[in-house]
Amino acid sequence: MKKVLIIAYYWPPSGGSGVQRWLKFSKYLPTFNWQPIIYTPENPDFSIQDLSLEKDIPKEATVLKRPIWEPYSWYKKFLKSSKAKVSNSGVVDTNSKSFFNYIANWIRGNIFIPDPKVYWVKPSVKYLKEYLKQNRIDVIISTGTPHSMHLIPLALCKELDIPWIADFRDPWSQLDMLDNYHITKSNKKKYQELERAVLKSADVSITTSWTWANDFKKLGANRVETITNGYDASDFRQTSIKSEKFVISHFGLMNHLRSPKQFFNALDEASKMNASLLEDLEIHLGGTIDPNIRKEIESYQELKDKVVFYDYLSHPEVIQWYHKSSILLLLLFNSESGKGNIPGKVFEYLATQKPIIAFGPHKGDAYQIMEETSNSYFEYDQVDIISLKENILSIYEDWKSGKESENKEDIESYSRENLSRQLVSILEEITS
Repeated sequence: MKKVLIIAYYWPPSGGSGVQRWLKFSKYLPTFNWQPIIYTPENPDFSIQDLSLEKDIPKEATVLKRPIWEPYSWYKKFLKSSKAKVSNSGVVDTNSKSFFNYIANWIRGNIFIPDPKVYWVKPSVKYLKEYLKQNRIDVIISTGTPHSMHLIPLALCKELDIPWIADFRDPWSQLDMLDNYHITKSNKKKYQELERAVLKSADVSITTSWTWANDFKKLGANRVETITNGYDASDFRQTSIKSEKFVISHFGLMNHLRSPKQFFNALDEASKMNASLLEDLEIHLGGTIDPNIRKEIESYQELKDKVVFYDYLSHPEVIQWYHKSSILLLLLFNSESGKGNIPGKVFEYLATQKPIIAFGPHKGDAYQIMEETSNSYFEYDQVDIISLKENILSIYEDWKSGKESENKEDIESYSRENLSRQLVSILEEITS
């Protein structure tokens, strides 16, 4: 069995979307005669845990853990006197435009380059250099964000003759979020230089969308391949659940770049037109929701009592709600880099065969998938409220009459097993 070393910050018991991609790849790699060896922090700083994900770690996997020092303990103490909250990416999540919060974000963007995990790079290089001398590894894979993970094999591969794949779950220097950090021109160049060094040094770079793949090619990548996120068929063995309520659900991030404003506007109008819809309606929202977004949702007098908010649900619990839903709401990033945003939930939505109403930027990559699967896609900046309202009412009438719409398109190519097969074809090629 060949061996692949996977350097990943997010690994169970970490929850959230960041852990899914390489956990699922690792689950299926042994099927294709590849043993995953995971290198991950022993004491990472993440707020979400999901113990249910540990069942997907294959028995063939070896998990190496080493301590990490992160500046978050100091950073959070620095923010303690503020009402701001710091996300895992380090952004101060606040509606305040105070000088204090400006400085906090400036520190994140100009001191912690490329991110606060950078202090794990040197000790990891030292540890892995010794480990690789004593243990045969056929390929190294690093996955970011955080993009500091790529700097570990960048240093190692200068001395060791081992093929390297850099996986980008998000853009790097072109990520819109960097605008929040008030990065100076000289420091912006440092981000770009590190990114360029990784793209040119890695034997293959892989990313999750076609738009981002083209972006990395333009930045000088040695070779870029697209392997999207997907769904795990084993998570969707149960049949669809017909709920007694007309359930609309969304679990994930809601903020100014992922705003459901137009959807709730249309839903409010639709419920005023159809009293039966309002009576049957339930709305389930979970994850990180910006206070302004929540306040706006609760401003709808007819709808606010229909909404149930959750801080966090385990992955199996989220899938249960997908199955119970009549409409799955999809909110993509309304930004330039958001055009390449195809989150894993897109494919999990498709696996439930439930109607999807998606919002995203103009002709983003997810638009193509929604078109292929006959689902609704609205551009944030050009939403036709009348069309959106009719869309909601049409899905409701189907549900009410017992003819709930179902997506019957073939999506097997997006299964985690088939995506792992794509990965293995690259692994075999660069080790032959």
